Parts: sequence; C-alpha cells; structure tokens
Amino acid sequence: MKLPNGYGSVIRMSRRRRNQFAARVTVGWTDDGKQIRKYLGFFATRQEALNALANYNQNPYDVDLKKLTFAEVYERWCRQKFKTEPVKSVYVAAYKNLAALHEMTFSRIRKRHIQAVIDDCPLKTQAKSHMKSVCSQMFKFAIDMEIVATNFATLVELPTKEDSELHKPFTRDELAELWKHTDYSAARVALILCYTGMRPTELAQIKTADVDLTARFMRGGMKTAAGKNRLIPIAEKIFPLVNELYSVTNEFLLTVAGKPILNVNNLRSQLWNKCPLLEGHLPHDGRHTCATLLDDADVPLKIKQLILGHSAHDVTSKVYTHKTQAQLLEAINRI
Repeated sequence: MKLPNGYGSVIRMSRRRRNQFAARVTVGWTDDGKQIRKYLGFFATRQEALNALANYNQNPYDVDLKKLTFAEVYERWCRQKFKTEPVKSVYVAAYKNLAALHEMTFSRIRKRHIQAVIDDCPLKTQAKSHMKSVCSQMFKFAIDMEIVATNFATLVELPTKEDSELHKPFTRDELAELWKHTDYSAARVALILCYTGMRPTELAQIKTADVDLTARFMRGGMKTAAGKNRLIPIAEKIFPLVNELYSVTNEFLLTVAGKPILNVNNLRSQLWNKCPLLEGHLPHDGRHTCATLLDDADVPLKIKQLILGHSAHDVTSKVYTHKTQAQLLEAINRI
C-alpha cells in the first residue's frame, strides 16, 4: 500500500538487525531539492513502524527530542530547575545511582526499567526514594517538552523502610554523656540538633547572617511550607555551643577547617562517624530526640509544630493560634 505524499515512509534495513524496519519522515529540503529525512525509530515489524509513522502524523513532534537519552534529559532538566545555583547534592547522588539508565533513549524508558534499577540498588530506602523522585521530576519535565506523554516513574514501588533506618531518640543517659564530652565537635553538633529539632541539612545550611545571638533565634529550615524560613529558638543549654560556632568571617554557621558542611553526607563523613559517642545513632535522631523531649515537657502541640516546622492539620492551629518568640524560647528551655 502506497502511503500519502508527505506522510513519511517505512523501509527495510539489513536482515541482520534485530529491528529491521525503519520509520522516517521528511523534515526539510536541501538547496538542491533533496529531502532531509529523520528517523522516528527502528522496529521489529513493518506494522510497528507504520504505527509509529501514524502516531507522528497524528501528533507531530520534534524528532530530535524523542532521541534524547536519559543523561541528556537530565542535563536539560538541571539547567531548567537550577538556573542560578548548583545542582543539589541529593539529586547528583540519585542520578549517579541511576547509571544503568543514562544511555537509554528517554522516550523508551518504562516503569519496568526504573523499577529494575531501584530494586537492584544496594542502598537504603531513602536513597531509592530520591532516585524515584529525580525520575518523576524528569518525566514531568519531559512531558512538558512533549518528549513523553506519561510519567512512568510514579508507578515505581519502593521497598518498605528497613528497621535499621528507623530513627531512635537519644536517651537521657546518652545525652548526659554528650554533655560530658563537648570537646568532640560532633558531640556539640549532636546536642544542637537535639535541642533545636533541626534536620541535619537544615543546620548545615544555616548562614551566619541568619543567627541572632541577642534575640537567641536562628532563621532557616527546609522541605515543607511550614518548615521553610522558620524561627528556631536557641535554648539556654546550647547557647554557648552555637556562640562558639558563630564567626562573622564564615558564611555558614557549621564549618570544618573553615569550609562549610552544607549537607548531611558531609556531616556524617567529616564529623558524625568520627565520634564514638554517636555510634548507633544517625544525625536525624537529634530531631526525634527534640520531639520526644518536647512531649515529655508537655509543650503544647502548636508550639511543638512551630519549633519543628511541622504543618498544622486543623484550621484552629493553622489560622487562629499565634505564638510569640518568647513562648518558643520558654518552651525550648523546658527540655
């Protein structure tokens, strides 16, 4: 059957090829009148090639975009998402863990491909969650660019969280040991986390300019609308520790040898893992410790939410309850 003029064509390639049939379309003409053709793809059967041709004619698209690899889409996505700042380390790490997909044509990636990479990854659930998140954001970008029509990453299933990943608060005895050994830099950092409730990365990204030692507050936070740019009271117990870290010559509060920590991975490798007192605990355990101490001190739920940066789920807490800085300081000094 002859195809209509301007529709494109299907040709048969070498029989040695697994996908012998090629679908191609004319995208322009040279100055001497010759067709400029581009291939939509190569297929195992003529019917598959004809289907690809039909899809193209029904909804024409940029052929070159359809040929972009996972790595090339990642580069374009990064340029679009991080216009004026470096790509966040968590995204870089997740991308590296997805190395098996890098050379695949993005438009041909399906749920099974992503699922296989995540299932084979030896890392913990949190790392796998970051891998899925990066894929999902890339697919959203690719849908907007009309590279794909479906976000297959949302269909990927993550494993249940391992027991080893469940966070445990520091006990009163463990806190007492940390207070006895504040000569360890990591012990001081752990205590700051326990008495502020900050996430490790939140502390790592606190800038010196956002620390008010007179008012005894820091401003920072991340992840949720309630958590971002919140006021974090500095308890009396940890004021000397924060004051010791404070230096107007440093852009960031938390540094090692004058260089900022910036993320939880650096915090672990440069400080946390070098302190024997912290064995068996993760940096995020400090946040759980603070939440436990606030509960034990019968701190009202709304104030606890404000300190930790948790979202309020009821209208009264969200809209009608207002707490002063003095109340936040009074609450954090109870623990």
